[in-house]
Amino acid sequence: MPTRQGWLTMFGGIASIVLGRLFGLIELYMVGSALIAAFALGVLIVNRPLPRLAVRRVARPATVGVGEPARVDIQVANHSSVRTPKLTLWEPVGEKGGAPMQLAPLGAGESVSAAYRVPTNRRGVVRTGPLRAERFDPLGLARRSSWLAGAGEVLVVPQLLTLAFPTAGGAGRLGEHLRMKSYGQSGSEFHSQREYIAGDDLRRINWKSSARSTTLIVRETALEGIQHCTVVLDTLAEGYDHEGFERAVVAAASVVAAASAAGIAGRLVAPELDLRGPDVAALSLRWLATVEMGEEVADHSAGGRSANDGLGVLVVVTSHATSRAAVAAIAAAAPEEVVIVISTMVSDGGSRGFMVDATSLAELHNSWSSLVMGRAGART
Repeated sequence: MPTRQGWLTMFGGIASIVLGRLFGLIELYMVGSALIAAFALGVLIVNRPLPRLAVRRVARPATVGVGEPARVDIQVANHSSVRTPKLTLWEPVGEKGGAPMQLAPLGAGESVSAAYRVPTNRRGVVRTGPLRAERFDPLGLARRSSWLAGAGEVLVVPQLLTLAFPTAGGAGRLGEHLRMKSYGQSGSEFHSQREYIAGDDLRRINWKSSARSTTLIVRETALEGIQHCTVVLDTLAEGYDHEGFERAVVAAASVVAAASAAGIAGRLVAPELDLRGPDVAALSLRWLATVEMGEEVADHSAGGRSANDGLGVLVVVTSHATSRAAVAAIAAAAPEEVVIVISTMVSDGGSRGFMVDATSLAELHNSWSSLVMGRAGART
């Protein structure tokens, strides 16, 4: 394809030939012929077949968190027996950007490598390629584009906050609530006996042992720990702004990861999604990398829940505690589920259960830690 300079050269050559013939000026005729010959030679040069080039593209890493460094390495090798021309390479990166590279001539069997950084400032799929090569003739009159390699991608997953997972008997009101809940589970087993303390459940008094003692004796049962964690992500667009929804995605990913790290059976529920199983943390990250706001409400109770599931935690990630999604999820919560509501747009709300303020990522981390680890600032 002619360049702008090539078009000017061709039209200039034609004009010179015409003027030379009209006015009988052999010099103009010769100049015009030379320009046309240079243009034709340039077209012939760029249209010669390219030597056989092998391109290898490697993303390091292929999956990366928001804000973490990532790059793509490109290796080009000449697998032919002739020298390659000088090439200008262009690799599209994302929707708008790209990475330009200059490829010097390669001898037979030679190879060269280059690398560029991948933007990871937002979650999603960053598509790379296809890699395009452009060659020019020495005078820059013509160019030709060729595709050297197909497309690739880098998956940018949501940022993960390091969150401690709650435990039955842990610090604070949440831990105490989980401890009391665990006593009511059928899986609790006898552990030891101790003296009665005001506030103990009277049903746990061992009357036979108490008859042989001067005080009441209470049965201590082994606490049944948390058996499962369900995270419900509210994707209703009506309650969020962009930043609030991004915080909701981070919160959902972080809680699922915390449950997985604690060895708890995790589950992520959203409209038309119900992820569970041993790989739920990795699968959740991949899905959350591309999730967008919508118009549907998730129903976590529709996925098949058993009365023998045991003590569980239901984490509702929403815009505000009184949103439609939050009200629906809380109403469908099972008796053995402890509800935690993470609100990304409003710091307080009138919901039963335990509240976590996620109006900023720092506040999300602090509020969750306060709730789970019993520090000052936990709200219920």
